[in-house]
Amino acid sequence: MQLNLPRGTIFLAVAVVAGLVATFGIHRYVSMKTRVVEAPTRQVFIATADISPGTALSGSAVKAVTWPQAVIPPNCASSMRELENRVVKVPIPQGNPVLFSMLAPVGTAAGLSGILDDGKRALTVKVDEVAGVAGFVHPGDHVDVLMDMPMKGQGQGQQEHFSKTILHDITILTTGQIWEQKGDNKPIVVNTVTLELTPGDAEVLNLASNQGKIRLALRNRNNKTIAQTPGVTTSTLINGGAKKDSKAAVQPDREDKRVEVIKGLDRSEAKL
Repeated sequence: MQLNLPRGTIFLAVAVVAGLVATFGIHRYVSMKTRVVEAPTRQVFIATADISPGTALSGSAVKAVTWPQAVIPPNCASSMRELENRVVKVPIPQGNPVLFSMLAPVGTAAGLSGILDDGKRALTVKVDEVAGVAGFVHPGDHVDVLMDMPMKGQGQGQQEHFSKTILHDITILTTGQIWEQKGDNKPIVVNTVTLELTPGDAEVLNLASNQGKIRLALRNRNNKTIAQTPGVTTSTLINGGAKKDSKAAVQPDREDKRVEVIKGLDRSEAKL
């Protein structure tokens, strides 16, 4: 059976079908272009607060979060079973992931003794706000130790003092506070720092802290340069500051002023 449809109806039907095909094709193309590809993710553990060296990790110190695989550092723990009771050997700031390189070997006991390098000692000394770099010294920082010691037998007048850097590139293990009783006054809070030292350096610091005053100089952790200095005394400081340049300043030559004298067709110059 043959249908005799008007030509206009046929054209309309073809146009509708073509429109549907075009709409479907455009929708498919746009969907493919705007489709978001999901990146692979993995669970990591981050510190819920600043963690100090010597701390044994627990569920309250870290929490699990999901990060894209592409931004997760190598050697990053992925389960709490890998971290439970592990001792931290370097400071871990809040929000940072816990890496195996930040942890002491399995079985290490909590406390400073477990994170000390072989042959090193931990020595705690008292510091004030100035000596402790106004509170900007934190565990893991590196410092130089300066000594200020009075010099005896210097005669009358102002007492001589000697200042010198006695230890270089020393690691801060911990910072803290202790209560100290002075006479009949109320107990006061005293700031302390614990340094990682060789046995020889521990002897030097112990003597310096008892014979004079010590002060810490914060240094860049990546700077390993050892600046050997002779030290300075009070008289050297005063005399050095009073030195003047013995060379007299050279005065610039005075510029002569000249005028041009014109007589008829002759021209000449004359000094004033």
